Amino acid sequence: MGKSTKTLSGQSQRKYFRDLFKSEPGVTSDAAQRLMDACAGEIAHIRVRLPLAKRRASTVVIEQKADSPAATAAALQAKVAEFDPDTPMFDPHAFSLVVLLRKGGKDALKAKLDGLPDIAQLREVAKAQHVAVDPTLEDRSAIYAAIIAGTEQRIAHRQAAGS
Repeated sequence: MGKSTKTLSGQSQRKYFRDLFKSEPGVTSDAAQRLMDACAGEIAHIRVRLPLAKRRASTVVIEQKADSPAATAAALQAKVAEFDPDTPMFDPHAFSLVVLLRKGGKDALKAKLDGLPDIAQLREVAKAQHVAVDPTLEDRSAIYAAIIAGTEQRIAHRQAAGS
């Protein structure tokens, strides 16, 4: 299983705080800088669940040039209602292609891949786990076959390197 959290300290922690505070509606650049400095001075390291960009991908930045404060507030409430922090983000390392193929065989791996609703997620799993898939493939069954063949090749390479 892949890591679901990441430890940040130093410059990466400061960048995380800066991005977090700047992404909040109504927080000025100056206020975000002051908050970042205060947090960085008080907190040695932090552990975050996912990168901020992925968590906030479903939200839209509301421009400061709104027609009226009421329109801005209504738009903000609509976006907050859409954002559900309890909805799990997709993790391409949630399962190991190699382990699943070795322990369960091709059928188990195909069944697990069938559980991914989107072709983009199939490609993301393959890329994250270093399995080459032809980007021109569009058919799910062809992508399954490419992932299975690539995973078999990874296993063969591991075995050859170990001997």
